[in-house]
Amino acid sequence: MLKRRSVRICPEGVYYACVLGFIVVGATLRDINLLFVLAGLMVGPFLFNWRMVALSLGRLAVDRKVADYVTAGHPFPVEIGCENQRRRLGSWVLVFEDAVVPEPGDGNPAEGEVTRAGVILPYVAPGSRSQAAYRLTLPRRGRYRFGPLQVSTRFPLGLLKASVRLPKYGRILVGPRLGQLTPHWLHLLDTQRFGHQQVQHRQGPIDGDYYGLREWQPGDSKRWIHWRATARLGRLAVREFERQQEHDLVLILDLWVPPEAEPADRARVELAISFSATVVEEMSRRGRSRLTVAVAGEPAGCWSGRATPVFGRQILERLAMVHPISEDRLAALVGGMVLDVPLGARLLVVSTRSGNLGHLHRSADFADKLRHQRALANVIWLDVGSPQMNHLFQW
Repeated sequence: MLKRRSVRICPEGVYYACVLGFIVVGATLRDINLLFVLAGLMVGPFLFNWRMVALSLGRLAVDRKVADYVTAGHPFPVEIGCENQRRRLGSWVLVFEDAVVPEPGDGNPAEGEVTRAGVILPYVAPGSRSQAAYRLTLPRRGRYRFGPLQVSTRFPLGLLKASVRLPKYGRILVGPRLGQLTPHWLHLLDTQRFGHQQVQHRQGPIDGDYYGLREWQPGDSKRWIHWRATARLGRLAVREFERQQEHDLVLILDLWVPPEAEPADRARVELAISFSATVVEEMSRRGRSRLTVAVAGEPAGCWSGRATPVFGRQILERLAMVHPISEDRLAALVGGMVLDVPLGARLLVVSTRSGNLGHLHRSADFADKLRHQRALANVIWLDVGSPQMNHLFQW
């Protein structure tokens, strides 16, 4: 319910009042009755407009609907609903103004000024409900707060404006900006550059998509026999299916920045997070492998599970609030997660600094355990500032 309405004069109302005052002064000085009559006629619309704008905001119930998670750089709708609880008088030309600000908190990556958005409801009939929506795009990841919400109207003459500020708040988490992985990334994932060990999981008697015929071999299922081709060739022919392989991936995100970070350093951090988020999204969409994500940042963490949409959403929510650090925590992080690395998994280090595996070898226990698991050769260091990123990832 709207309360404590404030009414103020608009610029058009100021001009109108100046003309009215000029007429009143002239009528008083010259003692012209017709000017008094004209002044009285002009006061009427002024009072009528004041009464209408005050009544139009009475007994209105307003609400806002917004998603709890969106992706940075992607537009999303925000619905504003208004219910007129009056029985007779409708409300015209209601203007809703919303504010979106980064939520205060330690480590919130969202920075910048307040974002303003608004929408207009042309008419809300008595005893009915109307709604409108505006589309908003937040360019940076982080947590944002909606509100307060302001409702105003100048109907019908635009001389006066009535407004009320509502303590209607909402929160939204903006995830990392997603890009597109190029075919070079898919080729890198499917080749042996990560190592010679591959974990194969058959999905059943039919392992993939049917793409050709071949001669029958001992051990083939009778259900694979292509009877028409067998009759035509005079020998048993079976369907051949593409063998599908699952790629278990361990993604390590190294978010290191110099103590006096420059804008270029911050840009590499966002690129590393966006690339990692895109990889997580892509693997979650496929959903046939195991994914482990470790973050050397603030807050640090390691999460592992089957690459499902639910697990991917949880990782993206954590990546939305992570921020870089100036300490070298990479060796300690990987040394603590070595026991969680699946045998034969592919390890990818996405780093904001150019380097090599020397950072990892600072943990002798980690190196020994990786050698024991035969996974050390599967580690690849990817510097997001290198030209290689242009071949693997596009915004």
